Amino acid sequence: MTLPTGTPADIAVARLPAPTTGPTTCRMLIGRALDMIANKWSVPIILALARARVGAGAGTDGGPELRFSALARAIPEITQKELTKQLRELEAAGLVGRRVHAEVPPRVEYWLTELGATIKPVLDRLAGWAASHGNEIEANRAAYAARRGREPNAPISARPPAA
Repeated sequence: MTLPTGTPADIAVARLPAPTTGPTTCRMLIGRALDMIANKWSVPIILALARARVGAGAGTDGGPELRFSALARAIPEITQKELTKQLRELEAAGLVGRRVHAEVPPRVEYWLTELGATIKPVLDRLAGWAASHGNEIEANRAAYAARRGREPNAPISARPPAA
């Protein structure tokens, strides 16, 4: 009997069924999905749009729509430039819809599409997992740092201090 080798993620991905869509592998699909949400701002943007969607009920385009300024107020730490960039990436992926009204000044509205709404339960599950296991993970990190002679919040990749 041959045991699987590689990282736990590689082993888990190897056990997933092969996708039915051409040469794309499960690893690539998961990687693409994570690339979409594994940055600092995608999740806060998706959650802000999801809250608006639930709060007012979905409109004809999956809405309700939020104006750019309302999104910027909902996530005060993000710059306008970064918000614009992230919204464009989410729009390109089909997770966010965008409508520009021919007005002066221009009014731009965004909403979570039906596809975008499908990621909300995944984020809810991830948040639940993090809440359930966050203290255990932090304790493990602190124990690891102590074994390695590092500060608990030091990056894992940092070299230990010279003896």
